[in-house]
Amino acid sequence: MVVKNGVKKNDLDVVWLDGDLHADTIFSVWFPLKMSLQCVAGDTFSYQGMRGTPHKGIDCYNGIIENIDRYLPFENVLVKELYQFAELSSTRANVMRLPERQMQRRGIFYRDQMPKTLYECFGRGRFNKYFGSDESVTRWIEEEDLEMFFEDNSISRDNIKPLIPRMQASETEWLKESKDILEMLVQYNKILLQRSEALQAKGVGEFYGVYLFDE
Repeated sequence: MVVKNGVKKNDLDVVWLDGDLHADTIFSVWFPLKMSLQCVAGDTFSYQGMRGTPHKGIDCYNGIIENIDRYLPFENVLVKELYQFAELSSTRANVMRLPERQMQRRGIFYRDQMPKTLYECFGRGRFNKYFGSDESVTRWIEEEDLEMFFEDNSISRDNIKPLIPRMQASETEWLKESKDILEMLVQYNKILLQRSEALQAKGVGEFYGVYLFDE
């Protein structure tokens, strides 16, 4: 939940699920945006990493907006993919319902990266206690239309697709190289398009609008 002008306002993921506080954004917009800014506009954001600049805050947001064309020139292939991601991320396809709200701490533990999140749902992972069994994990994945995170849509811990090809599903990483960030964004966009199709087949999900700075 965010507060604007003294008024409490639910995050867009909660709005999408009609006020259900178990709602969670699948892919954070902020983390890929921050990685991209550090990579493409490195002279401005010289302190790298998750705790580096830019920071969340109105002054920083305004600075990014005012200089967006200089920081993120659209002719850059990574930036084009980022803009598509920003659009797709604001749709119902980027929202899931978690079995327990405590799982929302995946943003702190794993930077909201889904491969590691899913990995920790199986077996003796950090989040398995919220399911009780791998069978329950599988049912949740099917109910939430998350099969596209698995090779050949075959749900198991061993089949989770990694964040990018050089990584393992059990790993999480703050990406710094343009090649890696681009691969991540391409993967994100592919998954969101696939999930959008799956949800639309059920009659769920309409475009809502970009919310780069509303998280």
